[in-house]
Amino acid sequence: MAGKKKIKKTKKQKKIVDEYQLRRDLREYTKMTESADLAQETAVLPQDQAQYSEDIRIGGIEGGGTHSTLVIIDGKGTQLMEIKGPNTNHWAIGIDETVARLSAMIEKGKQALDIPESVPLDCVGLSLSGCEEETTNRQLVETLLQKYPNSAKDYMISSDTLGSLRTGLQSGGIVLIAGTGSNAMLLNSDGKIHGCGGWGHMIGDEGSAYWIAHRACKYVFDDIDGFAEAPEPISYVWPAMRSYFNVIDRNSILPYLYANFDKSIIAGFAKEIAIGCEKDDPLCLKIFEEAGRFLAKHVIALSKKAHNDLKLAHGGLKVICVGSVWKSWKFMKNGFVNEIRDRRVVDELSLLHLTTTSAFGACYLAAEKINYPFVKPYDSNIEIFFHYK
Repeated sequence: MAGKKKIKKTKKQKKIVDEYQLRRDLREYTKMTESADLAQETAVLPQDQAQYSEDIRIGGIEGGGTHSTLVIIDGKGTQLMEIKGPNTNHWAIGIDETVARLSAMIEKGKQALDIPESVPLDCVGLSLSGCEEETTNRQLVETLLQKYPNSAKDYMISSDTLGSLRTGLQSGGIVLIAGTGSNAMLLNSDGKIHGCGGWGHMIGDEGSAYWIAHRACKYVFDDIDGFAEAPEPISYVWPAMRSYFNVIDRNSILPYLYANFDKSIIAGFAKEIAIGCEKDDPLCLKIFEEAGRFLAKHVIALSKKAHNDLKLAHGGLKVICVGSVWKSWKFMKNGFVNEIRDRRVVDELSLLHLTTTSAFGACYLAAEKINYPFVKPYDSNIEIFFHYK
């Protein structure tokens, strides 16, 4: 009998670990140590700043599929100028044309600062759309250095996702792009990078403007065919399609989808779906809710690979949200939150907007490439627009 009682008591002592509660407890401990760390960092700043040189010139280019932005800073991290440029996606225009455009932007920036044509910038960070592949990245840099040796002494090249992330977060986090296409990337504090999505319109782009437009068109085509009834009436979307594409029937839309395909033109129809949401059209609201769920899936997938220091930080896991689709957050919110809640993988997160161009993140990466540190105003580069806990 005594032995049985002892076994019974031992069983009662076994506990199931509540991961959510464990994170909450650790988060409280983290808050206590943050103040001491901040005070220590602040104390050494003046000494470090004495090493900065105003003669240093570092550039950063945020390159997209429609336009690009160049920022040039000095050795203290102060912005000296900013200019706009054209599309610099090498998959769309080729490597030779891409490097020509990048060099032209840099030379224009140098002229604005009265830097002689023969004097290159110390380093330029390139955070460009389509730069996820190491071989082509290396080819871009080698071509720049060979053809335009006076533009910059060196380059640091990365994807546009990394540039966006490094503009607002120092230790790591997630960047989630939802513009014409979609893409997500996690940077852990040890420098390891993990991606989700970014595979283009043929096999990915979920939650993007292109996906939203395609989803709307698909609902209309299937509903009219009788193949599959749309989840809500197409009474707004179908007339909006005819108006946007300037057609009278579905056959007339086919050239836009095939012979004369332009991803950005298709994606532009997403604006009409957003207008439909403003008018409380049920199908438009349904599509944006679905987009919210798919964007949340990116966060859920990457959060499984995120280190605990990112999850336990004040405000939880940080997600920088980039792209025009986020302007319609109020229509995606329910779908996004419901997906996060239903999957029970993330217990706290903060969604952030950048308050400045991600060309600054490219500058920061370039400064690190040449081992030139300076204080980066991460907090002023971001703002929180949603917190989930």
